[in-house]
Amino acid sequence: MITRRHFLAVQAAAPYLDRRGAPLQPGEVPSRGMDSLPYLPIGFFGPEDPQHEAGGTVYMGVRLAIEHANARLGSGAKPFRIFSRWSDNPWRAGAAAVVRLAMEDRAVAVVGGIDSASTHLAEQVAAKALFPLVDPVSTDETANAAFVPWIFSWAPGDSLIARAIQSGLGGRRYTLLASTDHGSRQLARVLSRMALPAERHDFQPPNLPPDPSYGTVVVLAPPRPLCAIVERLPRAARVLCGPAAWSRFCRGRLARVVLAPTLDAPRGDLLRAAADRFQAAGDVFLQLAYESTALLLECIQSAGPNRSAVREQLAARFAPNGRRAISSVLLQEVSPS
Repeated sequence: MITRRHFLAVQAAAPYLDRRGAPLQPGEVPSRGMDSLPYLPIGFFGPEDPQHEAGGTVYMGVRLAIEHANARLGSGAKPFRIFSRWSDNPWRAGAAAVVRLAMEDRAVAVVGGIDSASTHLAEQVAAKALFPLVDPVSTDETANAAFVPWIFSWAPGDSLIARAIQSGLGGRRYTLLASTDHGSRQLARVLSRMALPAERHDFQPPNLPPDPSYGTVVVLAPPRPLCAIVERLPRAARVLCGPAAWSRFCRGRLARVVLAPTLDAPRGDLLRAAADRFQAAGDVFLQLAYESTALLLECIQSAGPNRSAVREQLAARFAPNGRRAISSVLLQEVSPS
């Protein structure tokens, strides 16, 4: 007797079986005539909008690095040109956007994404299309654990960040409040291995977690829910947060002083230059994007518009696992202002 489940399984498999015998059609590849272009295309997997809540400062950093590099070019040198592709629903259209950067825009290399989840999407395309991918702000070390030799990560990894939070706990029992977004979930996993929380509440924004039972609280969440949670916590609580506390969204919105791992030493000159250029505030993620893009452009100038040669230049400046070599991360106070 043929059951309904068996019937549906056969029907689902039929289109695949039909396509197996179809003649193979070669896919489109980017033109090799890079020399004919009057510019050097650089891809950015992120929104082309300085005001974008999640990726605006990353875009500002990438754009500013390209403009500064072009200003230093000698006469006759080809300028860099940024091509931005993005979808606010990256799980649905993000991979296609990265493919267009590699194939249609013929990017020598791609900078992106704007967080851990979008970087994973870009990594999957880089593994097949073989272009250098510079990951400016993702702290998720599992992106490099796949051993894709084309991805290079600039920000400190979750293990360094978790170690800084662990040192700030000082052995105290604590409550962990962790958002279900990809980056927060990964950092919570690493931290929990180093210092097991006495209590843990996972939550999906815009829902907020219940009140903690312990006086020391670790909040791992994107900027908007992070600020909402910190405002609700008891005034006597000792609060430690993830790197999102340093974002421009949290500036002026934090209800109290919190402790958070620093991702980079602040550069006031760069933040002022970005504010003048884009009429928008920057943050540490702008700085990470600027520095990583500046390094990429330096490698392209040295190697020429050749993806493999650029990859070799980048590989010499990163650790064998594809991450920037950083020994430690400090825990510092983030003020409400």
